[in-house]
Amino acid sequence: MNRPKKRTELCVSTAQKFLEAYESHKGALVPPIPVVDLASWLGFQVVYLSLVEDDFSALVSTREKLIGINSRHHRRRQRFSICHELAHILLHHPPESRCSVREIEVYNAEADECAAEILMPTRLIKRWLEQTQNPFELARVFDVSEQAMTRKLISLGFFGGLVRDTLVGWDVLGNET
Repeated sequence: MNRPKKRTELCVSTAQKFLEAYESHKGALVPPIPVVDLASWLGFQVVYLSLVEDDFSALVSTREKLIGINSRHHRRRQRFSICHELAHILLHHPPESRCSVREIEVYNAEADECAAEILMPTRLIKRWLEQTQNPFELARVFDVSEQAMTRKLISLGFFGGLVRDTLVGWDVLGNET
Protein backbone atom coordinates (compact mmCIF):
# COMPACT_ATOMS: atom_id res chain seq x y z
CA MET A 1 0.00 0.00 0.00
CA ASN A 2 1.39 3.40 -0.93
CA ARG A 3 0.96 5.91 1.84
CA PRO A 4 1.41 9.63 1.32
CA LYS A 5 5.02 10.56 1.99
CA LYS A 6 4.04 13.00 4.76
CA ARG A 7 2.17 10.25 6.66
CA THR A 8 5.14 7.89 6.34
CA GLU A 9 7.50 10.63 7.54
CA LEU A 10 5.16 11.31 10.48
CA CYS A 11 5.22 7.63 11.46
CA VAL A 12 9.02 7.51 11.35
CA SER A 13 9.52 10.85 13.14
CA THR A 14 7.04 9.82 15.86
CA ALA A 15 9.11 6.69 16.49
CA GLN A 16 12.35 8.68 16.49
CA LYS A 17 11.00 11.24 18.99
CA PHE A 18 9.75 8.43 21.23
CA LEU A 19 13.15 6.73 21.20
CA GLU A 20 14.92 10.04 21.90
CA ALA A 21 12.64 10.67 24.90
CA TYR A 22 13.28 7.13 26.15
CA GLU A 23 17.04 7.58 25.80
CA SER A 24 16.98 10.89 27.66
CA HIS A 25 15.56 9.01 30.67
CA LYS A 26 17.13 5.56 30.32
CA GLY A 27 20.39 6.06 28.41
CA ALA A 28 21.55 5.22 24.92
CA LEU A 29 19.87 2.39 23.07
CA VAL A 30 21.85 -0.46 21.59
CA PRO A 31 20.46 -3.35 19.58
CA PRO A 32 18.47 -5.37 20.18
CA ILE A 33 15.97 -2.71 21.22
CA PRO A 34 14.40 -3.58 24.62
CA VAL A 35 10.79 -3.57 23.44
CA VAL A 36 9.20 -4.80 26.67
CA ASP A 37 11.07 -2.08 28.58
CA LEU A 38 9.80 0.51 26.07
CA ALA A 39 6.23 -0.63 26.73
CA SER A 40 6.82 -0.56 30.48
CA TRP A 41 8.31 2.93 30.24
CA LEU A 42 5.02 4.06 28.63
CA GLY A 43 3.13 2.43 31.51
CA PHE A 44 2.01 -0.69 29.63
CA GLN A 45 2.37 -4.26 30.78
CA VAL A 46 3.06 -6.91 28.15
CA VAL A 47 1.16 -10.15 28.72
CA TYR A 48 1.71 -13.34 26.75
CA LEU A 49 -1.51 -15.07 25.69
CA SER A 50 -1.53 -18.80 24.99
CA LEU A 51 -5.24 -19.45 24.42
CA VAL A 52 -5.57 -17.48 21.19
CA GLU A 53 -5.77 -18.51 17.53
CA ASP A 54 -2.57 -18.70 15.50
CA ASP A 55 -3.67 -15.83 13.25
CA PHE A 56 -3.90 -13.53 16.30
CA SER A 57 -0.73 -11.49 16.84
CA ALA A 58 -1.50 -8.82 19.42
CA LEU A 59 -3.94 -6.35 20.91
CA VAL A 60 -3.72 -3.28 23.06
CA SER A 61 -5.99 -1.98 25.80
CA THR A 62 -5.17 1.64 26.52
CA ARG A 63 -7.69 1.71 29.36
CA GLU A 64 -6.14 -1.31 31.10
CA LYS A 65 -2.58 -0.38 29.98
CA LEU A 66 -2.03 -3.88 28.57
CA ILE A 67 -0.47 -5.22 25.39
CA GLY A 68 -1.43 -8.84 24.74
CA ILE A 69 0.91 -10.92 22.57
CA ASN A 70 0.47 -14.41 21.12
CA SER A 71 2.86 -16.53 23.19
CA ARG A 72 3.09 -19.19 20.48
CA HIS A 73 4.54 -16.84 17.87
CA HIS A 74 8.29 -16.69 17.27
CA ARG A 75 10.15 -14.28 19.59
CA ARG A 76 10.99 -11.99 16.66
CA ARG A 77 7.33 -11.82 15.62
CA GLN A 78 6.40 -11.03 19.22
CA ARG A 79 8.94 -8.19 19.32
CA PHE A 80 7.50 -6.67 16.14
CA SER A 81 3.93 -7.09 17.45
CA ILE A 82 4.80 -5.24 20.67
CA CYS A 83 6.25 -2.37 18.63
CA HIS A 84 3.22 -2.40 16.32
CA GLU A 85 0.91 -1.94 19.32
CA LEU A 86 3.18 0.75 20.77
CA ALA A 87 2.94 2.51 17.42
CA HIS A 88 -0.86 2.55 17.58
CA ILE A 89 -0.54 4.20 21.00
CA LEU A 90 2.07 6.74 19.87
CA LEU A 91 0.14 7.62 16.71
CA HIS A 92 -3.10 8.04 18.71
CA HIS A 93 -5.05 5.63 16.54
CA PRO A 94 -8.63 4.98 17.60
CA PRO A 95 -9.74 1.45 18.56
CA GLU A 96 -10.47 -0.77 15.55
CA SER A 97 -14.08 -1.11 16.72
CA ARG A 98 -14.57 2.57 15.79
CA CYS A 99 -12.92 2.31 12.36
CA SER A 100 -13.94 1.33 8.87
CA VAL A 101 -12.15 -1.52 7.13
CA ARG A 102 -10.18 1.02 5.05
CA GLU A 103 -9.18 3.01 8.17
CA ILE A 104 -8.00 -0.19 9.88
CA GLU A 105 -5.86 -0.98 6.83
CA VAL A 106 -4.33 2.52 6.83
CA TYR A 107 -3.74 2.57 10.60
CA ASN A 108 -2.11 -0.87 10.53
CA ALA A 109 0.20 0.17 7.68
CA GLU A 110 1.18 3.28 9.64
CA ALA A 111 1.76 1.22 12.77
CA ASP A 112 3.98 -1.15 10.79
CA GLU A 113 6.05 1.80 9.53
CA CYS A 114 6.42 3.25 13.03
CA ALA A 115 7.14 -0.19 14.54
CA ALA A 116 9.93 -0.82 12.03
CA GLU A 117 11.63 2.42 13.08
CA ILE A 118 11.26 1.58 16.79
CA LEU A 119 12.67 -1.92 16.31
CA MET A 120 15.36 -0.95 13.79
CA PRO A 121 16.16 2.75 14.31
CA THR A 122 17.66 4.25 11.16
CA ARG A 123 20.52 5.90 13.03
CA LEU A 124 21.52 2.58 14.62
CA ILE A 125 21.23 0.75 11.30
CA LYS A 126 23.57 3.32 9.72
CA ARG A 127 26.05 2.87 12.57
CA TRP A 128 25.97 -0.92 12.26
CA LEU A 129 26.36 -0.77 8.49
CA GLU A 130 29.88 0.53 9.19
CA GLN A 131 30.63 -2.83 10.86
CA THR A 132 28.74 -5.24 8.60
CA GLN A 133 26.71 -4.92 5.44
CA ASN A 134 25.39 -8.44 5.74
CA PRO A 135 21.59 -8.09 6.18
CA PHE A 136 21.32 -11.47 7.87
CA GLU A 137 23.94 -10.51 10.46
CA LEU A 138 22.10 -7.22 10.99
CA ALA A 139 18.85 -9.15 11.51
CA ARG A 140 20.60 -11.24 14.18
CA VAL A 141 22.06 -8.15 15.92
CA PHE A 142 18.70 -6.34 15.98
CA ASP A 143 16.81 -9.58 16.81
CA VAL A 144 14.40 -9.15 13.91
CA SER A 145 13.42 -11.39 11.05
CA GLU A 146 15.51 -11.40 7.90
CA GLN A 147 12.37 -10.24 6.09
CA ALA A 148 11.99 -7.20 8.36
CA MET A 149 15.66 -6.24 8.04
CA THR A 150 15.60 -6.66 4.26
CA ARG A 151 12.54 -4.42 3.98
CA LYS A 152 14.15 -1.82 6.25
CA LEU A 153 17.34 -1.78 4.18
CA ILE A 154 15.33 -1.48 0.95
CA SER A 155 13.30 1.40 2.40
CA LEU A 156 16.53 3.19 3.34
CA GLY A 157 18.11 2.58 -0.06
CA PHE A 158 21.10 0.69 1.40
CA PHE A 159 21.81 -1.67 -1.44
CA GLY A 160 25.42 -1.13 -2.31
CA GLY A 161 28.33 -3.53 -2.06
CA LEU A 162 27.92 -6.45 0.29
CA VAL A 163 24.25 -5.85 1.04
CA ARG A 164 23.39 -6.32 -2.63
CA ASP A 165 25.87 -9.18 -3.05
CA THR A 166 24.54 -11.01 0.01
CA LEU A 167 20.97 -10.73 -1.25
CA VAL A 168 21.72 -12.25 -4.65
CA GLY A 169 19.65 -15.42 -4.76
CA TRP A 170 17.13 -14.16 -2.21
CA ASP A 171 13.83 -12.45 -2.89
CA VAL A 172 12.67 -9.34 -1.03
CA LEU A 173 11.00 -11.46 1.63
CA GLY A 174 14.24 -13.21 2.53
CA ASN A 175 13.35 -16.54 0.95
CA GLU A 176 15.86 -18.49 -1.09
CA THR A 177 15.11 -18.39 -4.81
